[in-house]
Amino acid sequence: MTMKQFRGVGAAILFGLAGSGLLAQESEADLLYKRMISAYNAGNLEAALKLASEAVVEGKADARLYLARGYIYQYEREYQKAIDDFTAVLALEPNSIAALQRRGEEYFKVARFKDSVADFERVVELEPDRRPHHWQLGISYYYTGQFKEGMELFESHQTVNSSDVENAVWHYLCVANHLGVDEAKKRLLPIPNDTRVPMMQIYALFGGKGSEDYVIEKAHEGRLVGGQRGRQIFYAHLYLGIYHEILKNEGKAYDYIKKAAQQYKENGYMGQVARVHRIHLDRQRDQQ
Repeated sequence: MTMKQFRGVGAAILFGLAGSGLLAQESEADLLYKRMISAYNAGNLEAALKLASEAVVEGKADARLYLARGYIYQYEREYQKAIDDFTAVLALEPNSIAALQRRGEEYFKVARFKDSVADFERVVELEPDRRPHHWQLGISYYYTGQFKEGMELFESHQTVNSSDVENAVWHYLCVANHLGVDEAKKRLLPIPNDTRVPMMQIYALFGGKGSEDYVIEKAHEGRLVGGQRGRQIFYAHLYLGIYHEILKNEGKAYDYIKKAAQQYKENGYMGQVARVHRIHLDRQRDQQ
């Protein structure tokens, strides 16, 4: 489950185009499409988005155009607009794995967890051999309360990624909610070595052998500067927040998650998980 940052939209557009199989004959929409890619590659996202919208007008029945614009909206964090474009793709190509995957991601970001699960499940239905790799589905299962399904998904992910503390932690969370904390400790997935700091300290904490202070200490250690250090501190706060949530320490859980989502925010998918988890906690507070 290595939690990588989003791929660049340029690469995503090429992936989407290749995956769709839609290489139309030269047309005004094609010319706009090419200009859009050139604008993006030049770093002019505003122009790329304008050209994408013009291309959509010219080629309303061309799924790749909605797909490309949806990628740009996704990159720009225009969640609902991205959802709308991926939905338009699926109206034209119901089995578009690219659109289903990306729409599932965007549904998650707006905390529409059941819709996210539905799209991700459709992806693995179309590509069953990829199911063990689909850790994002496991995370969405957690937020819909489908803890048994999440537990099983993370167990399958262990077979293709055996050194990821994050996979072990999300499995722990599902087991703890499904069968209790004691059982979660017993079933903690074995992780021989996750080289990312402070992952092994987080792992020790969930296994009952580490300490909160040591996780924070390790996250701030080393001579790394800039983004790498920020990521270390982000992950420390995200998983300390989740750890305290399991222990019912609601105040500490909220404080850590808030800092992960705002003060130490990360740009990748797990940064979105932190932001969404705060929304999740806010909803729980409103229901109390």
